[in-house]
Amino acid sequence: MKLPALDRLQFPVFMSDPGGQLTFVNEYWHTEFGIDVGGAWRDAFPQLDHPAFDDQWKACHEALQPFIVESQAKGIHYRITCQPAETDEDESIQVLGTLTDITSESLMQAEAEAILDTTVDAIIIIDERGLIENFNQAATRLFGYQPHEVIGKSVNILMPEPDHSQHDQYMHNYLESGDAKIIGIGRELEAVDRNGVRIPVYLAVSEVKTDGDRRFTGIIRDLSEQRATRQALAEQREKLAHVSRLSTMGEMTASIAHEINQPLTAIAMYAQAGMKLIDRGEPDLNRIREALDKLNTQSLRAGAVIERIQRFARAQETHREILDMNDLLEDLVKLAESDARLHDMELVLHLAPDLPDLFGDPIQIQQVALNLIRNAIDAMMEIDCVHGRRIQISTELADSDHVRVSVADLGAGVAETQMLLVFTPFHTTKKEGMGMGLSICRSIIAEHGGELSFHNNEGPGATFFFTLPTGVSNE
Repeated sequence: MKLPALDRLQFPVFMSDPGGQLTFVNEYWHTEFGIDVGGAWRDAFPQLDHPAFDDQWKACHEALQPFIVESQAKGIHYRITCQPAETDEDESIQVLGTLTDITSESLMQAEAEAILDTTVDAIIIIDERGLIENFNQAATRLFGYQPHEVIGKSVNILMPEPDHSQHDQYMHNYLESGDAKIIGIGRELEAVDRNGVRIPVYLAVSEVKTDGDRRFTGIIRDLSEQRATRQALAEQREKLAHVSRLSTMGEMTASIAHEINQPLTAIAMYAQAGMKLIDRGEPDLNRIREALDKLNTQSLRAGAVIERIQRFARAQETHREILDMNDLLEDLVKLAESDARLHDMELVLHLAPDLPDLFGDPIQIQQVALNLIRNAIDAMMEIDCVHGRRIQISTELADSDHVRVSVADLGAGVAETQMLLVFTPFHTTKKEGMGMGLSICRSIIAEHGGELSFHNNEGPGATFFFTLPTGVSNE
């Protein structure tokens, strides 16, 4: 077969019958491989002797489906493009093969893959159909799949529901609208390994366009250890906060005892009065009923005090719920008033109406407020309440997204030398203090997405305050 136009091409070209026997080779092919017409072209590429290639070859000359395959010969990496062709000599289908030297391209790809395989983070490259093209060694360690098990498959095999089912639609929506939900942004989410185990990860996705094709590179960082560390720290903070609450209760022992003794004394008095009425022989049932009613009221009062103390002091896991800050503070003041009265001080509430709901742990928020109230009492006691005995507890809308709670005292204020140390762990100006109260409080507020701070008043004293975000989905 003579094909002068192909013979002059400066790259190997061949023609073969369906059996793989050469019917034409150009000069470049003959020079490179030395296999002439009548020989088997695959003798130059013995690596192609496998069933998968046989299927491609058969589809080419029977179903007229072209294909591309890569292989090596004499140290050169070739891209072999095979396509069906008809000749002028007869109507039989031949296969036209053209070879392109991609050695340098393959070396660059090998270098790139070597670099990808040295990275700590998992890197996955997909095409615009969502099919995996590259899966580095870190991805293998993270997900448990070998590259050959996932390359060519949809990346949604690494996703739990509902992302698994929705990924293709998301890709379609992005390609149509350009509205990115994660590309160029990055976020924390969950992936799933080959055993179905969910893995917390941070995913950053970038898009690359080459020759009209789109590819997406995902860099995936395993957050399992980080999340475990975060959980351990949270548990330690909860334990420390519980110890702090118990310490606060211990410091308030005298005022708590006084608060409980009042209803207990009244209970004893009403019980004795009722017994005396009975001992007279002709009891006045109305007066006995009145005594019993008062006795019941005082017992409920004592029970309420004990219940508040138990609720505040018991150990518990963090439990967040929708909060009304004004209701929370009104309930807390019932617990703190006994301590204030013992020191002959007055707690005054200035609560802004119609505050939006918050989301948080009510006991932890009360712990912060109680700590600020008791610090205010201590600050005023240190100077013998020379400026007054009034502590003001206020709520207000700091801005459209935050509520502020303030505790203002009439003490000496915060000395300039102490201002940078106020929230430092183990720093205290109290003789018997541990220096952990404000540090714990700041951690609690930070975990709720807020801030704890202070300022000295224009007049006497200082105001400590914290802000919390409004809404019901804060973490």
